[in-house]
Amino acid sequence: MLRLLVLAGVVLLAFAPPFFTGGACTAQFDRESARLESDRKLLASPELAALHLRERKIPNATLSEDQCRRAKPRNLASCPPGPLLIAKVPVENLVCRLYRDEEIRVQLHYDERNRLTRIVTEMNPFKSLPIPFTQAVLHWGR
Repeated sequence: MLRLLVLAGVVLLAFAPPFFTGGACTAQFDRESARLESDRKLLASPELAALHLRERKIPNATLSEDQCRRAKPRNLASCPPGPLLIAKVPVENLVCRLYRDEEIRVQLHYDERNRLTRIVTEMNPFKSLPIPFTQAVLHWGR
């Protein structure tokens, strides 16, 4: 019986951290999205964007329109008419990395004249657990 209680305690401890992130995961995602929007001038062309992201130590790669069409990334509906820059911003919080997502995925879409047309940021969504018979909701990895 004691072993069963210890095992149940260990399982509860393993699943508890994502409930206590205090919104850190979503906060980093929101900060990164806002920073990219405010840095639009530094991201105006694929070359400037790659330089800016390298300075921030963010891994990135630029795909030409042809490269994108030949090996289109899974999470991309269609390739832009010009280059596509893909970057992966590492998630800082250990709990967020383990239970939600390791990185914030960034796509910078450019037109045929290398002008920035669209910024896309993605991260796995957090999950919510409504508590029955109450108005309370627990958020997992928020």
